[in-house]
Amino acid sequence: MGAITTTVEGFSISHAAILDPETGLEETFGDVYGVNSGSLDLTLGSFSNVGDDAILSVWDWVESAAVSVQAGYISFALIALLTGTSLSSSGAGDSIQYSMELWDETSFNIAEKPMRIRIPSRDSSSNTRLLDIILYKVKFKPIVFTGIAYKEGLKINYDGVALLSDTDHEGNSLTNKSIGRLISLASS
Repeated sequence: MGAITTTVEGFSISHAAILDPETGLEETFGDVYGVNSGSLDLTLGSFSNVGDDAILSVWDWVESAAVSVQAGYISFALIALLTGTSLSSSGAGDSIQYSMELWDETSFNIAEKPMRIRIPSRDSSSNTRLLDIILYKVKFKPIVFTGIAYKEGLKINYDGVALLSDTDHEGNSLTNKSIGRLISLASS
């Protein structure tokens, strides 16, 4: 192992969480427990400046990023956090029951939330690192269940759109609007 470098190799997603927009720390019930997979896909815009029957220049930009995280565990508390829906319980001990409204009409358009996607990695000197993708403002879509099939198990999808933001995940003003931040940090 050598000195820490700026070149990293990322592996599979290991963790995702919703962050508190004022502190940047993970929300109390913001952990996406049992992450199976995740993806981040950019929506790009482009304009070709045409003159004299030729393209003179091209302008490219990022409009947003589609984020998708699939988990094998269903967290009632996380669903409540993302949808603003109340979680209720009744009973006690082994007979306790948790319930909440599913796809309630008031739960579809709540405020955007920052999010962390964590990927174990190593740098070009083989030092163990973590690669964090911090998304400043994610507008979450209604939750979707998949895999209700024999031997597949029920999965839950947390999908959303990461939008350009003028503040970071801790509420600090940015000089230029950004979708997020890429961070390489020590794994311990």
